[in-house]
Amino acid sequence: MRLGAKDFDLASTVESGQLFRWSKEGDGYRIAHRDKSFFVSQEGDFLEFSGVTAAFLTSFFGLDVDYAAIKRKLSKDAMLRTAIKAYPGIHIVRQDPWECTVSFLCSSFSNIKKIQLNLRKLTECFGESGAFPCPGDIDDHPRIKSCSTGYRSKYIFEANKLVDDRSLNALKRLPYAEAKARLMELPGIGEKVADCICLFSLDKTEAFPVDVWIKRVIEELYFEGKSMKERDVRDFAKQRWGALAGYAQQYLYHWRRTL
Repeated sequence: MRLGAKDFDLASTVESGQLFRWSKEGDGYRIAHRDKSFFVSQEGDFLEFSGVTAAFLTSFFGLDVDYAAIKRKLSKDAMLRTAIKAYPGIHIVRQDPWECTVSFLCSSFSNIKKIQLNLRKLTECFGESGAFPCPGDIDDHPRIKSCSTGYRSKYIFEANKLVDDRSLNALKRLPYAEAKARLMELPGIGEKVADCICLFSLDKTEAFPVDVWIKRVIEELYFEGKSMKERDVRDFAKQRWGALAGYAQQYLYHWRRTL
């Protein structure tokens, strides 16, 4: 099937550290997310895809969002304009909150390849037919640890007992600060992980996850290399970009990481 995707770049979106259950396949990507597995490739302003509906893909990749307007606003910032020009087609992916939560619990002091390994093993151990396991199903701590999750295993095990799809999806209806606070009540979820979940699965575009890359690029571009606290970086982003801070974060993150 074929879907229009103007102002969108599949490769930079998939490979920008938002989601992890994907692999290169020919001229496109095989992506697994929750109970879906689909293939998608891009030719110009069109996506060729199979395995899901056009409606799902439109929502998943944010093809219904006016990115041209977002970039016009953010490009008023001369520093940010460079990152936007480098990767103008990056979109924020709308993920399933549960898979996103487990993914970023695995992300603490890790890297993309290790997170991909963790999620593949968790799916093999606890899922069915390649589907990501549902809340309540990742219920054996020793087996979770055998999925190369290390100390993160206890946090995944506890989160599995404390949330379900309904409670996570309900966070979408809360204001950003309240949704983030609820997430941080879960073991192992600090500011950065909570902000990732808010941005990549709860439509909280004001969320600004701060990791080493983002801290470094903000210090370099806006503070002449002066060392900052993570809290101050988040406050700066909130004041400078407001409800668009999450978009700014993704442009800056992928640009700085690929320099």
